[in-house]
Amino acid sequence: MNPDLLSQLRDIHASPEVPWWPPAPGWWLLAVLLLVALGWLLRRLYAYYRVRQRRKQMLAWVDHLNTSIDPKREPQAYLSTVNRIFKLVALRAFPERSCALMAGQDWADFLTENMKNTASSELLNVLASGPYDPAPRFDPDVMSELTRTWIREHG
Repeated sequence: MNPDLLSQLRDIHASPEVPWWPPAPGWWLLAVLLLVALGWLLRRLYAYYRVRQRRKQMLAWVDHLNTSIDPKREPQAYLSTVNRIFKLVALRAFPERSCALMAGQDWADFLTENMKNTASSELLNVLASGPYDPAPRFDPDVMSELTRTWIREHG
C-alpha cells in the first residue's frame, strides 16, 4: 500500500441533521388540507348554530302569539299570524317551490303534503279559509303544537 494515498483519506463523518424548517412539501399539503377541513367544519357549525337560533326565535314567536292574542276572541288574527309563521318557514325550507304565491286549498294541501303527521290535514285546512271565516272552528292548543312541529321539522 502506498502511504501517501492513505494520508489523503479523511475520517468518516456523520451527515448533518435534517432541519425541521422548512417542512417537506407533503407537510405543506397536509396543512392546507387540514385548514380547508377546519374551515368547512366551522362553516357547517355556524350554519347549524344559525338554524337553531332561528328555530328558537320562531318558537318564541309562537309562545308570544299564545300570550298576546286570545284565539277565542280574535280567531282570525290568531290564524292569520299562525299562517304567517307557516309561510315564513315554508319560504326558507322550500325555496324551489313558489310558496309565497300559494293560497287557499293549494296552501293547505302543500302543508298537509309536507307535514309528517297526516292526521293534521283537517286542522291545516283551517289555515286556508280560517282567517276569512267569520267563526272558524279550530283547537288553539293543537294549532300551536302543529306550528311548533312545522318549525322543528322545516325551520
